[in-house]
Amino acid sequence: LELQDPTSLSRLLNRFGPHWDQNKKFGKNGLMKAKVWVEKSPQNAVLATFLEGLYNMPVNEDGTVDLDNAKKPKRSATKFIYVTRHPIANIYGTDKFVRDAMGGNINFEILLKNYIALHKYMKMDEKVLESPVMWVQLEDFTSNPNKVLTQVFQFLNVSADEAVVQQVLGNMPDISAKPNDKYFKIWCEEGIAKNGHLIQKYAEELNALDLGYDLDIC
Repeated sequence: LELQDPTSLSRLLNRFGPHWDQNKKFGKNGLMKAKVWVEKSPQNAVLATFLEGLYNMPVNEDGTVDLDNAKKPKRSATKFIYVTRHPIANIYGTDKFVRDAMGGNINFEILLKNYIALHKYMKMDEKVLESPVMWVQLEDFTSNPNKVLTQVFQFLNVSADEAVVQQVLGNMPDISAKPNDKYFKIWCEEGIAKNGHLIQKYAEELNALDLGYDLDIC
């Protein structure tokens, strides 16, 4: 897909549309009347600048796009929320997903390098994005869902009333307050002996990400 290509925008909306247009309140017109469209594919972490350009494309009413004479929008149509997790818990969680869902295996160092590269991309994109960006630690959300979800809704400029937040949380599965503990236990009991040297090897790069995580967890 090419950046700022009307065909790309059409293909993207056709791909995501069936998942968005599920609002029973508006029937078949949910996609058109919804105030916010949410797309949460993990791949978006490295597609932010592409998506920003695509969704802010100056599309005319007849579906045409005149990039040469287009006026810059007063405000971006896109906002980005980056959700982070402690690197060790993230690596163990990804490893579990790969084994359970795909029957495969990826070694610890590759997963660690991927984690670093991904978050470098996110930090680089944040510097050039014209859209608002919010960073959320998974750990903050699980420890205080009400507070963090309220902040997210405020960032999105949608209703952040207590009743709305509670309704959303009430429709969610149970939230574990400390989802990392099981992985930290594995790390401290056996993982650190096997892969502790890798955390030390990449400690400078991990700390440079400035994500606010303590690597000494045992």
